[in-house]
Amino acid sequence: MTNLELLKSFYDRVWIGGAIEEAGDYFDTSAAASGLMPDLAIGPQEFYEFVAPMLEMLEVQSVTFEHAVEQGDWISVMASFEAMVRATGQTITGSGMLMARIEGNKIAEAFNCIDFLGFFERLGLVPPDALALCLTGQRLQ
Repeated sequence: MTNLELLKSFYDRVWIGGAIEEAGDYFDTSAAASGLMPDLAIGPQEFYEFVAPMLEMLEVQSVTFEHAVEQGDWISVMASFEAMVRATGQTITGSGMLMARIEGNKIAEAFNCIDFLGFFERLGLVPPDALALCLTGQRLQ
């Protein structure tokens, strides 16, 4: 399986299929992912605790790799997703980037960059145009 196929399988099974219990099958036991929470690298167990509440809010319908670059054990992908908000039925989209090192068909380390501000704005959890408001020095209330 190529690195790209591994990542595609991971997103298909865990995020789209909702098989959170299978997430550990994709990670090396010592793997750590950073970029999901500020100043926190999460391992396989913490990843489960991160994904579960997200999937309670959303039904992820698709993950598309817009661009992918592989070099040796490393893969970088720019991805977009479409999901339905369970509470409202509204469809939302978002994007992010992932850089991962793969060893033995397992994710050994991962670095994420996700537009969480835009994501939470689409969910209605922060005010519309939150980034623009913050750039003017206003506080989000």
